[in-house]
Amino acid sequence: MTSKAGNSIVQLKYLAEVGLWCAGIVLLALMNPDGEHLFSFCPYSWVLENGCIGCGLGHGVAYLLRGNWQASWQAHPLAAPALLLLLWRCWQLLRWHKKHFNLLTLHKQNG
Repeated sequence: MTSKAGNSIVQLKYLAEVGLWCAGIVLLALMNPDGEHLFSFCPYSWVLENGCIGCGLGHGVAYLLRGNWQASWQAHPLAAPALLLLLWRCWQLLRWHKKHFNLLTLHKQNG
């Protein structure tokens, strides 16, 4: 059996994860995918000329959020599934939070 404090920490972690994913999606929506990027978080791109299999995914999502499907596909064919997966993850976390937060609230009112 978990404590109330433990449940609160788990809830905060899930909300933090949702916040980070949403912030990342918003940043991708705001970035200019046509512009040159100065830095890449991909360590393979620091060493290899072509980078890794995920290189271009951020640009693909940015194009997708602008409605430019063809450029998104050219940047990375998995941009649409990646965006859908991130949105699904956020939805699942929010549903979990709502379910457990409502249960805790109900328990506090009855207890």
